[in-house]
Amino acid sequence: MPAIDIGQIRGESAELARLFGDPASFALATREFFHVHSVPTYKQSLVVSMHAPLKTLGTPAPVLRTLLGVLRKVAAANPLHTLAVAERLWADPVREQRRLAVSLLGLAVNGCPPEAEAVMHRWLFALDDLELINLLAAEVCSVWLTGDLYTRIEPVRQWVNSPHKYQRQFGVMALAAAAKNRSFRDVSAALGAMTGVMRENDPEVRKSVAHALRDLSANGPGEVARFLGEWADTVDKNTNWIVRHAMEKLDADTRTALTQSLRGGRSGDMV
Repeated sequence: MPAIDIGQIRGESAELARLFGDPASFALATREFFHVHSVPTYKQSLVVSMHAPLKTLGTPAPVLRTLLGVLRKVAAANPLHTLAVAERLWADPVREQRRLAVSLLGLAVNGCPPEAEAVMHRWLFALDDLELINLLAAEVCSVWLTGDLYTRIEPVRQWVNSPHKYQRQFGVMALAAAAKNRSFRDVSAALGAMTGVMRENDPEVRKSVAHALRDLSANGPGEVARFLGEWADTVDKNTNWIVRHAMEKLDADTRTALTQSLRGGRSGDMV
């Protein structure tokens, strides 16, 4: 594929923005746009859907970022209409279309939280695609969560404690993304929601738990250190793995103390 001409992409994106008022026309045009700027392919990653894979056009990330940058202003002008556009895009079984749908939903979530929440739930409960689950958590749920943390933390806790792997992954990744927001200060509330996955046996979710705890330690190193200390004296290999990989951003003395407290299997025992 030739080098990406961002100026050209920006111009084409401006043309697409003029179609934003008509969801069907916009979705048709964006699909053609993604097709032109990619190499059509069907592929199934080991970490995405276990069912029929979405068509993946292979559009480079800078193309999608440029398009989204141009659409931000028009998407923010009418959040409810942006939801309608996002839903039309989501109906197209093409990965790039769904990535754009998630990003647009994230731009609309603060403008119409109840309606955006309903769409988020509907998409989540139909998903078994880890890439899109992580994107929905990071770009939509984390924004929704930080808008009213103490009201909305309970649904996140329920997802984290769900018997369904994909809902646990969604809840954990939403907390991880929220932790990166500088305005996110109540680390204790997030840690309270994480209790249910500290013995997680699924490798993908377990990695996400450690990742989320590392991110939370940036805003609350003391809280995370105490939380990990409560779990460190364990013989559970899953918990042992999480604690070992979650403490990487803590200070050296804290890491030493936690390592000495660990009684479970060595980190090399598990993926």
